[in-house]
Amino acid sequence: MTVAGSTARRPWTRTPRRASTLVAMSRRKRLAFFVMGNLLVLAACLVVGEVAFRLFYRPRYWIHTDRLMVGSGHTNVGKKWWPETTYAVDGSEFRTEFRTNALGYRARPRPAPAAAEHPYRIAFVGDSFTEAMQVTYEVTFCDRLEALLNQDGAARPRVCINYGISDTAIFDYWHRIVHDVLTPEPPEALVLCVYPGNDFQPSPPADGFDASGRPLRDYFRKPGWSKHLIAWVNLHTKFGFFLQRSLLSIGAASKRPDPRLKNWWCDPKRAAELANEPDVKRYRSLMRAIDEECRLRGTKLIVLVVGPVANYAAKEGQSPLGRILASWGVDAPVIDVAIRARARDHWASLVFPFDGHLNELGHDYLTNQSIGPLRELLNGPRAMARR
Repeated sequence: MTVAGSTARRPWTRTPRRASTLVAMSRRKRLAFFVMGNLLVLAACLVVGEVAFRLFYRPRYWIHTDRLMVGSGHTNVGKKWWPETTYAVDGSEFRTEFRTNALGYRARPRPAPAAAEHPYRIAFVGDSFTEAMQVTYEVTFCDRLEALLNQDGAARPRVCINYGISDTAIFDYWHRIVHDVLTPEPPEALVLCVYPGNDFQPSPPADGFDASGRPLRDYFRKPGWSKHLIAWVNLHTKFGFFLQRSLLSIGAASKRPDPRLKNWWCDPKRAAELANEPDVKRYRSLMRAIDEECRLRGTKLIVLVVGPVANYAAKEGQSPLGRILASWGVDAPVIDVAIRARARDHWASLVFPFDGHLNELGHDYLTNQSIGPLRELLNGPRAMARR
C-alpha cells in the first residue's frame, strides 16, 4: 500500500525508460547497419571498378607488385623505389620485370665481376632512360657498356652501377649524387646521363637553393603515411592508379614551364641570352655543383647525352649541351649520342613508338656510339677534349 506523498516509484514508471532505451538501441543498430551497408556497397563498387579497369584500361604502362608490405621509397635523397622489391611493368608495347636493391635502385640480376678486391666502379645517374624499365637489364646500355669495358682484360674489372630513377631531373640528380653515389665511398667515375627532352624542363624549386644560389644539400624529406598509402594503392590497383593520374592532371596546366624558356638547352645562343633567368641560373648552379663535388671526391665526371630527341640537333657541327656546359665553366667531357641518333635516317626506330623510351635497338645504338669515347675517357686523364 502506498502512502500519499510517498516518494516510492510506481511500477509503471519503468516502462517509458525501458522503451526509450530500446528506441536508442534500435537507432544505433540502424546507424550501424547503414554504415556497414554503405561500406559493403563501396567495396563492391571498388571490386567491380578494379575488374573493369584490369580488363579494359590500357595506360602507357602500369607498374605494380605482388608484395603486400610496400610503400613509397622516397627518402631524403628524393624519389626512389621501395628497396628489395620486384616490380612488374605492364605496358601496351612491353612487359618486363625489375628488382630493386637495398638502396631502392634497379638491381643487377647477377653478381658484379669478381677477380679484383677493388673493382673500378662507374655510377650511371639519370632518369627513366638510364633506369630502362622498358627492357630487361641485360639489354640496357648500362649493362652492355659494362660487358664491353671488361673485354680489354683490365686488371681491375669495370662495374657499372645503375642509379637511374624515372620521372626525375637534374635537381634530383644532385641530391642522389651527394647522398647515395659519392657517399660513403665515391666511385672512380660518374656518368651523368642527360636526356635533353625533359631534364632541363621542370623549374627547380626556389627554396632548394641558398641565398647565393647554390643548391642545398638537404631538401627532400622522408614520406609520411599518406604518401605510403598512395604508393600502395598505385602499386596494387589499376583503378587507384587511374584516379591518382586523373587528379594530378587537373593541376598539370599550371605547372607547365615558362614558354619564354622553351627548348633553351637546344641552342647555346638562346641559353646565353637567357643566362639571367632564374631557371637557367639554377641549372647552371646545379651542374657546377655536381662538377665541383666530383672533383672534391676524386671522381671523374663524364656527361653522356642520351636520345634521340625530336627537337635536339647539332649546332654548327657541335653538341649544344657541350657548348652550354663549356660556357658555364663545367669542366667535364661530353659524349653526345643524342645528336648522332637524331641525324640518322629513321631515327624514330630507336624508341618505342608510343612510349618514347629507348627500345632494344636504341640501347644497342647508344652502347656502340659511346663505348669508344667512354673507354678513352676512363683510361685517359680526367680533362679531355669535348666530343
